[in-house]
Amino acid sequence: MTSTSYPAVRLGDDGLELPHSKKDNPGGDKRITLQPGGKAYSAVNLFDYGSQNQTAQSLAIALRGADGHESPFYSVVMKGQKQQFSWNGADVLNWNTKKPYDF
Repeated sequence: MTSTSYPAVRLGDDGLELPHSKKDNPGGDKRITLQPGGKAYSAVNLFDYGSQNQTAQSLAIALRGADGHESPFYSVVMKGQKQQFSWNGADVLNWNTKKPYDF
C-alpha cells in the first residue's frame, strides 16, 4: 500500500471529511509504503469548546492515493461501550510510521 498525506476521515453520516490539522508537522506529501502486516498511524483531534457541539456515533476512514483522491470509506468498529463522539472542532494528522501520541 502506498498512501500520502492524511487519511480521509468522516464522523457520522453527514459525508463531510475532516480537514488536515494546521498544527501538524510538514511532510504530508511524503509517501509511506507498507509491507503486508505493516502499520501506519494517524490521529483525529476532537475539540470541545463548550457550546454548539456536533455528535456522531460512527467513524469511517479512507486512504488517499498519490493523486490525493480517497479510496472507498470503511467504517471503524471500536471495542467497549457504545461509541459517541462530540466536538465543535476537529482535524486529522498526517500518516506516520510511529504513533503520534502515546495512548
